[in-house]
Amino acid sequence: MARDSKADQVYSVLREEILTGQSRPGESLSVLKMADRFGASRTPVRDAFLRLESDGLVSLIDRQGARVAPISVRGVRELFEIRIILEGSASKQVAEAAAHDHEIRSAFTEFAEKFRAIAREEPSPRRRDRFYALTEAFDQAVIARTRNQRLSRMIADLRPHSARLRILAHAWPDRMDASLPEHLAMCEAIVNSDPDAAASACAAHLINTQKIILAAVLESDSMSVPVDIVGP
Repeated sequence: MARDSKADQVYSVLREEILTGQSRPGESLSVLKMADRFGASRTPVRDAFLRLESDGLVSLIDRQGARVAPISVRGVRELFEIRIILEGSASKQVAEAAAHDHEIRSAFTEFAEKFRAIAREEPSPRRRDRFYALTEAFDQAVIARTRNQRLSRMIADLRPHSARLRILAHAWPDRMDASLPEHLAMCEAIVNSDPDAAASACAAHLINTQKIILAAVLESDSMSVPVDIVGP
């Protein structure tokens, strides 16, 4: 039990550091250094690395440690191809359900009102944090209300990889102000029970996000978030 508990701790901390960019793409993670850092033996550290490898967040390096999975142009494109298909379908399903579900219409009406309120505020770090917390809640609301549970799980499984990239979009100047009307369009399509508009708005948002992330990857030297470019 103690070994499992320590492995859980190492896994949780390292996973969060990878998703938030504190551990940069391509960075080496030493078993010995992590064991010393967490006051653990090497076995729970290796167990944590195995879980992170299963998540696709690291690659193992023999028995010495692991390396944080790099961010590549190809990887970004492939991820967003899948996201556009899956999340567009989920948005469509939620909009269809909204036609006969008052709770869904009410929830996304509230989201729209909150996005409009943020749009009226003056720029500030607090405003930015509130906006991105709201977009996370919006995404979770769509996942929770998608009638196809397999589809929901597939989207949820991709979220760790999306989270690593999202920090690049968040760091891009003016992305927040462009993203606000995109989220409003998605909310309004769901509230209006318009499946095609919901799927279209979702696709437009993801396409724009992908463009920003690719620009961040290709211009990583000028960004505050470190990125290692691997492959075209």
